[in-house]
Amino acid sequence: MAIQPGSPVLSRNFTIPTLPSVVQRLQKLLEQPDAGVREIAAVVEEDAPLAAKVLKIANSSFYGLREKVVSTRHAASVLGVRVLRGVVTQASVFKQFEHLDGVAFDLDALWRHSILCAQASQFAGRRARGAIGLAPDELHACGLLHDLGKVVLLDNLRERYLELVATAQERQVELVVVEREALGFDHAEVGHVVATRWSLPAQVCGAILLHHAPRERTLAEPAALLVERCNQFVHACERHGAEAAIEVFDREALRALGLLVRDVEELSEFVQSARGSVEI
Repeated sequence: MAIQPGSPVLSRNFTIPTLPSVVQRLQKLLEQPDAGVREIAAVVEEDAPLAAKVLKIANSSFYGLREKVVSTRHAASVLGVRVLRGVVTQASVFKQFEHLDGVAFDLDALWRHSILCAQASQFAGRRARGAIGLAPDELHACGLLHDLGKVVLLDNLRERYLELVATAQERQVELVVVEREALGFDHAEVGHVVATRWSLPAQVCGAILLHHAPRERTLAEPAALLVERCNQFVHACERHGAEAAIEVFDREALRALGLLVRDVEELSEFVQSARGSVEI
């Protein structure tokens, strides 16, 4: 049973998070051609804990800045406003679910995977020679939010969802299989509902929806195919190492995305390096 944004299943039984207000305001600012670094930084600075988190992420070894940034304005000027938006989205979305830290679920591992998938999607998107349809920063958002449905399900179902996670581990099957059997829908569909309610671009919503879809569906949607392959690629790196991960991008996927084998080899090196510098 696929669920839609107006589904009574969700409206009756689920609490769907709203898009963090700071991200909404940044989106509106970035649509204005005369918006400058000062205006953008001022929005983030209004939330002191969030601003501190943004600076922590910006100063992580991942970005390799030559100098430490000491303000969001400084971060925006050094990183660029679109990279800053990604950092702010990461920090603000994760902050929304801090109340789940005591739950018996490895939320840190999920966030780390999401960040790596975001970075991998952006990296691959910049090298893709095919018509992807999304800019690299939009592909970053796809990767960052692709598993958000898991967190929404955990927040709403708590112990029942933990049981589904345990069942998937015991049976050694993907979590989406158990979700569909028990709930009639899966976390990708929930994530699609959230992204749609947040008024994210249709292709971003579609990539989130299809990140566990059969190959015949994703081949027709290049952005979804790229995010789905990057998700599997990062999982393979985490479980089996870089060499096994390279095989995730088979000839069909390479051809559809306009990627070369050397692009995937460079992606592997990038992800292996990034794994040690992810900042939550």
